[in-house]
Amino acid sequence: MPFVVRDQAGAIVQLRDSGDEWLDVDHPEVAVFLQQVPSDKAREALSATDNDMVRVIDDLVDLLVANQVLIFTELPERVQTKLLARKQLRKDVNALQNLMIDDEGLF
Repeated sequence: MPFVVRDQAGAIVQLRDSGDEWLDVDHPEVAVFLQQVPSDKAREALSATDNDMVRVIDDLVDLLVANQVLIFTELPERVQTKLLARKQLRKDVNALQNLMIDDEGLF
């Protein structure tokens, strides 16, 4: 985030997780837009991207470890525990989804 949606006058009217035009979070136009948006809507817009960003961070850590840029055991123990728990949960969810797909294919 943020991909921006503009109105016909070129003003930013919405921030999204995906789109055609990307602006950095600290871009002046984004800052102006966020100042104009009520704080609840800004929080909603930010919260809407939290799950996607968590996945990005998970994948980034995996990539850095795989390329030996980061040594997993050098991370704080609490971080290791959380990352391993998330990885196991994702594995379990994927296995469950695969079972459901297999079951659907039997009928």
